Amino acid sequence: MSQMTYVFGHQKPDTDSICAAIAYAYLKRETGSPETEACRLGPVNKETQFALDTFGVEAPRLIKSVKPQVSDIHLNNDSMVTEENSIHHTMDLIIDNPGRSLPVVDDQKKLIGIISLPDIMHAYSDPFQEDGLMKAKTPYRNIIKTLNARIIGDTPEGVVKGCFFNNSQLAPDTKLSSDDVVLTTRNDSSRDMAFANGNGCVIISDVPADMDMPIPEGYTGTTMLTEKSTFEVIRLLEQVMPIRQYVNHDTMEFFMLSETLEDVKGNMLSSPHNRFPVVTDDGVVLGTITKSSLLDYQRKRVILVDHNEKTQSIAGLEDAEIAEIIDHHRVAEVQTDAPLYMRVEPLGCTCTIITKMYQEKDVPIPKKIAGLLLSAIISDTLLFNSPTCTEQDKQAAQALAKIAGVNLREYGRSMLIAGSNLGDMTPKQIIGADRKIFTMGNYKIEISQINTGDYKSLFNKLKDLLAQMQENCEKEGADLAILMVTDIVLGGSELLIAGEQRHLVRDAFGIEDEDISQFFPGMFSRKKQVVPPLMRVASEE
Repeated sequence: MSQMTYVFGHQKPDTDSICAAIAYAYLKRETGSPETEACRLGPVNKETQFALDTFGVEAPRLIKSVKPQVSDIHLNNDSMVTEENSIHHTMDLIIDNPGRSLPVVDDQKKLIGIISLPDIMHAYSDPFQEDGLMKAKTPYRNIIKTLNARIIGDTPEGVVKGCFFNNSQLAPDTKLSSDDVVLTTRNDSSRDMAFANGNGCVIISDVPADMDMPIPEGYTGTTMLTEKSTFEVIRLLEQVMPIRQYVNHDTMEFFMLSETLEDVKGNMLSSPHNRFPVVTDDGVVLGTITKSSLLDYQRKRVILVDHNEKTQSIAGLEDAEIAEIIDHHRVAEVQTDAPLYMRVEPLGCTCTIITKMYQEKDVPIPKKIAGLLLSAIISDTLLFNSPTCTEQDKQAAQALAKIAGVNLREYGRSMLIAGSNLGDMTPKQIIGADRKIFTMGNYKIEISQINTGDYKSLFNKLKDLLAQMQENCEKEGADLAILMVTDIVLGGSELLIAGEQRHLVRDAFGIEDEDISQFFPGMFSRKKQVVPPLMRVASEE
């Protein structure tokens, strides 16, 4: 399976960010990149939800970070054992695996414990007793596998329920249980006695793989033939017992797929263990990792739409692979480790660029996608009132309206009004609906914009809005906060000002220090009419 690529807009998603992510992810899937997913970095605003509901499209999945996670590590070691696995088998796996420990799982591969080299070493110092196999509830399959035994008769199921005897221990009149196991050897002159004491299982050592052994007539038990010597058999029988009693259930350390490598590293450095299980949310073990595994991971692959500034993007972007950028804003501090596809055009909306890409690649635009592309263009150009609107935006919108089956003007007004009822919104929601943070010279400036047909409600919340803006500045270290309330009916925007560096808006827009807001006819665009004057003033200081 190819690597997943995540497509998303900025942290405070507007209609262009959401719709561009959905439309471009669809285009990528249609043109040979099936593992492409549209995502969002924040809540869906009312306007965008109206567009999604109108065209029957679900909002993209919310993601918070693209920092490397355990899920990005190449899990190339899936060794694990169950409590019924033998000491011999477990020790072989521990020796073969760096870290000297293994996860212990149940029959559904869910983690139930850890077994390490120090834990299992106790098994080699415990004396072997004739009832040891029985007390340990040793599965017969452990004996068969460890001795590489051939079976004559029925293959025994379940666990050993009797005692173990060496044929040399037995007197002619010894009576054993049908659950007992007797060891003899091919060269034992009294071998037949091993079959005559009532025991249900006989192990014969020193039997070449190509040799058959005669079994006394009338013996109905199981016979195991092994090439191993009597000494080896006795030594290995000490190791066929299950590891159950040696498993550590109390000090398990494991990692979930969703944990970041940054957190994992900190935990590993403070842990006495060297190998750690990786589990799903349901506790199923997928493999194990060591400290060196943290160097072998795949960076998340992302495509940025409607933004290119790190401050507006997702946490962990510096650790991800930026594959593409599709945007209509100024280019800021874009730094990548490898070449990328970058398409930035001076248009009113990212979705206009994406519409052109559909046309260039000769990919038909489905009705739902056309509706979303149209919604984004209407939103970003304020139904073509914004100075950022171009003839290409208008032409794209007209073509998309036909595909979507809507009246462009009627739908546009309905969508803008649906997202603009300020009376139902808190100051925090109004300010945060579409907020962007800019670094201009030595200043950090927050500029929020909201479109409304409910302009009068602004003044009922004026005091609370200014208080929230001032609080944001203090909490986030911003020098200036601007709220741009745009009304397409009145044909302009009211700028609300907060923060310590009010002189910037005085010099850029003529707003006096004693004024808390001012209306600007014909002002619709944050990008073209607010940001450039502020940047000019800030750069001149």
